[in-house]
Amino acid sequence: MKISCRILLLISLLQVIACHNPVVFEQTKDINTTAWHKDSIVQMQFVPQDTVKAYDIFFLIRNDNAYPYANLFLIAKMDNGKQTLVDTLEYAMADEKGRWLGSGIWDLKESKLIYKQNYRFKDTIPVKISLQQAVRKSGQILGDETLPGIKTVGIIIEEANK
Repeated sequence: MKISCRILLLISLLQVIACHNPVVFEQTKDINTTAWHKDSIVQMQFVPQDTVKAYDIFFLIRNDNAYPYANLFLIAKMDNGKQTLVDTLEYAMADEKGRWLGSGIWDLKESKLIYKQNYRFKDTIPVKISLQQAVRKSGQILGDETLPGIKTVGIIIEEANK
């Protein structure tokens, strides 16, 4: 009985490891103020090593209970000096009952939000990826000046599933 449980555990562990996509880049930046200002652009640089492989690009957001909304709007920009891609994105941060969707314990939650799936870089030149918060209250034209509760913003790039 003990041997079969160990074998089952080993098989389960191997399945988890086999399904894991290798991370090729991960960087985070802490928001060192009480709120993320709308003019504070978080910028990171990545140098692709391969133009054949496909990658999944994620944004990592850590928030606490001071975050006042159920969703998050971001302006994402990817620029390699030859081409610039700009996207306005919306992500759900809480469910309809107000429970945070991210993982974590107590009041700090971490959300891994997909940005680009199966993306291929065209060149092996540095790519600047920048994020800016673009949250606004419903019905308002101007965005929120500051966004409380966001503690960390990051980028994760993984090899895509084949």
